[in-house]
Amino acid sequence: MRMPVIWAAIAVGCHIGLAAQQVPTFRSRVDLVELDVSVLDEHRRPVRGLTRGDFTVLEDGTAQEVALFEAIDVPDPVAPPAAWMRDVTPDVDTNETRVTRLWAIVLDDALIPLHPYAIKTSVMAARQVIDQLGPQDLAALIFTTDSRKAQDFTNDRTKLLATLEQFHPGWASWRPPPQGVRINVDAQFHTGSVLTLRNTLEILSEQAHHRKAVVWISPGFGLFHFDESTIADALSSNRMLEVGLDVMKLARVVNVPIYGVSPCGLLPVEMPRAASVDTCVTATSGGRATLFGLSTSSGGRPLMDTNDVDTEIPSIFVENSSYYMLGYYPTNARTDGRLRRIEVKTPRDGARVRTRSSYTAPRRPAEPAKSVNEALGRVTAAPIPLAEMPMRATAAPFALPGNARMASVAVALGIREPVPAKAGADRVEVVTELRIGAYTTEGDDKATQRSTARVLLRPGADGDAEYEALSRINLPPGRFRLRIAAHNSVAAKVGSVTVDVIVPDFAREPASLSGVVLGVTPGRPSAPRDLFAPAMPVVPTTQREFGAGDRATAFFEVYQRAGTPVDAALNVRIVDGLDRVALTDTVAIAAGQFTPARTLATAPVRYDVPVDRLAPGRYLLTLEVNILGQALRRDVQFTVK
Repeated sequence: MRMPVIWAAIAVGCHIGLAAQQVPTFRSRVDLVELDVSVLDEHRRPVRGLTRGDFTVLEDGTAQEVALFEAIDVPDPVAPPAAWMRDVTPDVDTNETRVTRLWAIVLDDALIPLHPYAIKTSVMAARQVIDQLGPQDLAALIFTTDSRKAQDFTNDRTKLLATLEQFHPGWASWRPPPQGVRINVDAQFHTGSVLTLRNTLEILSEQAHHRKAVVWISPGFGLFHFDESTIADALSSNRMLEVGLDVMKLARVVNVPIYGVSPCGLLPVEMPRAASVDTCVTATSGGRATLFGLSTSSGGRPLMDTNDVDTEIPSIFVENSSYYMLGYYPTNARTDGRLRRIEVKTPRDGARVRTRSSYTAPRRPAEPAKSVNEALGRVTAAPIPLAEMPMRATAAPFALPGNARMASVAVALGIREPVPAKAGADRVEVVTELRIGAYTTEGDDKATQRSTARVLLRPGADGDAEYEALSRINLPPGRFRLRIAAHNSVAAKVGSVTVDVIVPDFAREPASLSGVVLGVTPGRPSAPRDLFAPAMPVVPTTQREFGAGDRATAFFEVYQRAGTPVDAALNVRIVDGLDRVALTDTVAIAAGQFTPARTLATAPVRYDVPVDRLAPGRYLLTLEVNILGQALRRDVQFTVK
C-alpha cells in the first residue's frame, strides 16, 4: 500500500546555520538534543508553571545541563466574527505561523466496518478533532487504504473537512475464512493498518520543536482466532501483529501518544440484529486488545466502551495544551551510532513526565551541503516548512496554450529579509534560487522546477525588504502539494513554504476557471518581472494587504470546451469581516471575448478591486462565473489598511 506524501518524504533532520556564506551550513540535530516534555497530574491535566530548575535530564544515567528551556501554552481556538474566515481557504500560504502541535488523524478506512453507527462515530470523531485545532496547530488526515485522498499537514479546516468527506470504509469484511480455507482475505487490510500507524510515527519522530499526537480512529487490528486476553499474547501469535510491537516501542521512544478511538463504541441496544451489527461486534472484539494496548503503552489513552466520543475528544486537547521544550548538548559527543537512553525527572509530587525515551547518535558528523541546489533539495524533502526566511506563496493553475491537458501553474513567492547595510550607499542585487517540488498525495514526485530571480534593492533602503520571486511549473490534472524552497544570496539563508493546488482537467469540463492572481500598483520589486507577459496583464503578487493608494487587480481565465462559445456573466461580491455585503457587481463576458482554439476557447477576465471604496478591515472577494448552467467560483481574502 502506498503512503501519502507526508509519509513518503524523508524529513531532513537538520537546521540551517546562520553564518553569512553562499551555501547554508546544515548541522546534525544531535548537536542539540531537543525534548518536548509533557507533565500531567493524576487527573491527566497539564502541570503548568514549572521552571528550568524543576527538571533533571539524564542521558545514560549521566546528568546533562539544560541549555534550552521554554514553557509552551497552546492558545485555544477562537471563533471568528465571520464564518468565511473559518470556512474559506486563503489563496496565500505562509511559513510565519508558529507551529506548536502536530496532529496525525489516522482514519482506518481498511478496518472500520461498513456499519452506519461506526461510520457516523468515525466521522464525528474526526470532525471533532478538526474543530478543536488551535491557530498554531497543524493536522494531517490519513487513510490506511486509499492514500490518494489523504491531506498533508495543514491548518486549513476547509481542506481537512473536504478530505473527510471522501472517507469510505468497509474494505475489510471482519469475517473468518470459510471452513477449510487457510488464507484470510482481510490480512492485507490488517497489515496496511498497522504499517500506516508505524510510518506515521516514524515521520512524526523526525519533527522537533513540536508536541505530537496521533488520533487513531479504528477498531484495532487483529485476527479471528485471537482469544488471548493480553496484547502481548495477541501480538506474538502472528508475524503481522509483531509490527504492532514495533509501533508500541516506537511510540514510547519518540514520545508520540496514541489516542485510539473505537468507531463502534457501545452499539445501541435497540438496533436490530443484522449482518452489519455482527460485523461491528466482531471488529470491536477482534481489535480491542491492540486498540487498548497501543494507546496506553504510548502514553495516550483509548476512547472505547462509550457512545460519547464527541465529549471525550476535547480532553485530548487539554492534555496536550501545555508542555515544555528542553534541550541539551550531550556530554557524550561520540558519533558511534549507539542508542542513548533519556530520562527526565521533576520533583513535583504525583506528576507524570512524558518525553522521548532515547535517541540514536549519528555514525559520522553531518556534512554540510556542497551546493545551493543540494541545500534546497534537503529542505524540500521535509514535510514541515522551514521558517528560516519569512515567506508567503500563492499558486494559480492556467490552461497551457496548445496543450489543454496540462496546466501552467503561476507561482509567486513573497520574501521578507533585513536589508544589508551596504544598501544605504549602493544598489544591492539579491539573487534568489528557487526549487519547486510537486508531490501527489501518494508521495510521487511529479515534477521539479528550478529558477532564479534577481531583484535590485534601492539605495537608502532600511528595515526589512519585501520582494517577490516569480516562477511556474507545468502539471497535469490532479491534486498536488508544492514544496517551494528558496535561497537568499545576501543572507545565505534557506527557507521553505508549502502550497496546495488543484489542477482542473480543463479539456474535459464543459466550462472551467483558472486560478486567480492578484496584481497591485505600485507593487513590490519582483523578478523575473516579465515572466508572465504577455499571458496576463498583471504581475502576480502575494500581497493581500492594500492601502488607499493601491490599485489592486484580479485576473483569471474562463474556458469553454471546443465548439461555439456562449455568453457568460461574472458576479462579484465583497463581504466584510462581520459578514456584511460591502459591494456587488455584475460584468458581462460576451461570447465574442472567447478566443477559440483546437480544444479550448479562452476568455481573459480582469477585475479592478475597488480598494479605495472600502473601509479598513478584512474582506472576502468572491468571483462567480455563470456559464452553461454552472456557477464556477473563486475566493480571495484581502485586507484594507
